[in-house]
Amino acid sequence: MRDVEAIEQVVVKERQYRVRHADRELAGCYWEDATVTTSWQTGPVSTFVGRQPAEMGDGLPIVGRSSTPLVHLRTATRAYVELPTICDYWEIVNGTEAVLESFMRLIYRVERRGGVWTIANMLSMYESDKLAPAVPGTDLRIDPADLEGLRHPYRFLAYTRLAAGGQIGQDLLGIDRPDDIARVYADAEAWCADS
Repeated sequence: MRDVEAIEQVVVKERQYRVRHADRELAGCYWEDATVTTSWQTGPVSTFVGRQPAEMGDGLPIVGRSSTPLVHLRTATRAYVELPTICDYWEIVNGTEAVLESFMRLIYRVERRGGVWTIANMLSMYESDKLAPAVPGTDLRIDPADLEGLRHPYRFLAYTRLAAGGQIGQDLLGIDRPDDIARVYADAEAWCADS
């Protein structure tokens, strides 16, 4: 398999195993020393696999769709990948079943060790989200005042997380802060060059 194809496959498999709750296979997409940064965790992959954020109820589905990965193969052993994704999360919001749709761009750093391409780092970049009742016409009873101060790229994610008793920072990587986005790409390029 060509390098670009191998890299594409590892990131696409990572997404599929995540939504299928296939934890053993998901862990296999990452190097053991990999790190993951999402809305609910920053740290080693071991604290990501098999865990979910506060607003996700047990047994409620996650449906994810990914676009074609854009692979930036910079050296024989390092690349970074941009993967646009849409994830639908079924949740309970104010006692009512709802669907949170999140539009993200995942940025992966992928490294070849021993001839195998595997993920060394993944981070989520938030673009937009929306929240709707799972049953049309149902009232989610959201007070617009509760959304004030929440950043647009992930305001409903923040709302549902906080309503479920979880925590979420207002400093996540989002497209409303272009300087932060530019820094992510510059850092990925520098990481690739440092192989």
